[in-house]
Amino acid sequence: TDKLFFFKQAIICGKVGQTPLQKILRNGQTVTIFTVGTGGMFDQRLLGAKDLPKPVQWHRIAVHNNVLEAYAVQQLAKNSSVFVEGDIETRIYNDSISGEIKNIPEICVRRDGRIRLIKGGENKRNFDLSFADLREGLFS
Repeated sequence: TDKLFFFKQAIICGKVGQTPLQKILRNGQTVTIFTVGTGGMFDQRLLGAKDLPKPVQWHRIAVHNNVLEAYAVQQLAKNSSVFVEGDIETRIYNDSISGEIKNIPEICVRRDGRIRLIKGGENKRNFDLSFADLREGLFS
């Protein structure tokens, strides 16, 4: 019989907000956490128009791959342009302070995920890259 597999995958391009930080889990494995902002204006002081900019949408990235963790820590810095491909997962945990059960959506980059620094994107003020610029930055 054929089996159906359902998954939620995310592919985003944006700017790194929180510099990658490695954490050690209870089971001894490591995970690298950082955030990526997409859309909107990253620095509202640059805005001279009367219209308010769209707010930035922040995405939490959790890297569970030793090679990609090392790449993220060494190559990504705050405000660098990045391409991320991973699975959308919801992490459920018990808040030790309030006792509430909390859900955090995150993009998990595992074996089959990808992270790429986009070359040339750092010079753009609010990540306004064309598809051709993006492809050139990813594959050059």
